[in-house]
Amino acid sequence: MNEQECKLKELMALDFKLYDLQLYLDTHPFDQDALEVYQDLAVEAACARKNYEEMYGPLRAVNGATDCEWTWIKNPWPWERMV
Repeated sequence: MNEQECKLKELMALDFKLYDLQLYLDTHPFDQDALEVYQDLAVEAACARKNYEEMYGPLRAVNGATDCEWTWIKNPWPWERMV
């Protein structure tokens, strides 16, 4: 597995943890410990996503715009960059 794949898998794991905690918080909205973990993970995931996209390009179209260019349409597509 190359570095790009490792970084993407780390990001996917962070997103999964966030989603799992979101579901938990939906049924336990006053659990302060879980809320703190969620907030910390959200910051960590945002940082990991930003770093990944700076290195390999946008993962979502919403992140594919700069001040002067629409980078989302540049080939290869994000899912093709791992090949």
